[in-house]
Amino acid sequence: MKKIPIIIDCDPGVDDSYALALANSHEGFEILAITAVEGNLPASVTRRNALCIREELGINCRIGYGAEMPLKKEYTRGAASVHGVSGVGTFVFDEPKLAPDEMPAWEIIYDEAVKHKGEMILFAVGPLTNIAICLEKHPDLPQLLKRFVIMGGGTFGNVSSTNKTAEFNIWVDPHAAKYVFEKMDVWMVGLNVTHAAAVEMTDFDEMVEICGNAKNARFIRELSTFSKKNCMETGADNNVIHDAVAIACVMDETVVGFEDHYVFVEDGDCDNIGQTVIDFEKKSGKAPNCHVAMKVDQKKFVNIIKDMCRHYAQK
Repeated sequence: MKKIPIIIDCDPGVDDSYALALANSHEGFEILAITAVEGNLPASVTRRNALCIREELGINCRIGYGAEMPLKKEYTRGAASVHGVSGVGTFVFDEPKLAPDEMPAWEIIYDEAVKHKGEMILFAVGPLTNIAICLEKHPDLPQLLKRFVIMGGGTFGNVSSTNKTAEFNIWVDPHAAKYVFEKMDVWMVGLNVTHAAAVEMTDFDEMVEICGNAKNARFIRELSTFSKKNCMETGADNNVIHDAVAIACVMDETVVGFEDHYVFVEDGDCDNIGQTVIDFEKKSGKAPNCHVAMKVDQKKFVNIIKDMCRHYAQK
């Protein structure tokens, strides 16, 4: 079977870690690169986590260091309360032995897109800063991709009590997101779908049981334990494995249902900065620029996650 070449641009991140593990478990994917961006935690942490996850999961791929800050917006927030101080819950990585690529993230993305001549899928499950920089430098990027899938946006927000309209990844760098939505054909897997695919507490118990004491499953086992504990004790949304849903929707195209709509990203000085405004009623008169995820088969998604656990337990 011919594998689909993919790159995952991310800000690891607990749910990013699940997403990377899931992609690596799928026999239909060839991971070409993991590119790191600021987001859940500072770039220094997300970069190290990308290096460590590559080695922990045995992924033979390039690692690219990307943007340290959003394009324009000031950003000082981290999400350690959801992801743990290290970004990966309570898991402690060994020091990485392998170095990152000499190319920055955006050049790796373009380099691999050119090499694979329209066959590559680009996933972006963090803020879209690296993608915007790549587009600015290489305007032909959209024509070189098979598909561009993001985890971000949706019909409601999760940033804070003062902004119920913006999803975190888009809110971190709304200027980058606006530019990307204007230039690319986007498959948007947003909060309305990722929350509907939430994992039950009993599912986490089963995931831990499946992983057992297998050495190759220790990362997933500890992530699963952390996710359940953090969700139950602190009320964090760790039972929503956001980024993995974006990976799963390509692995099995029956998991997520999409509708085509025009989507505008609000990047002005306003209360709803970072909102992905979806033109459901077609009032803008503009052609659709986005495949908007609107429904999800929660059971299929959870079964895909459990199959991932089996992959590492049996490896």
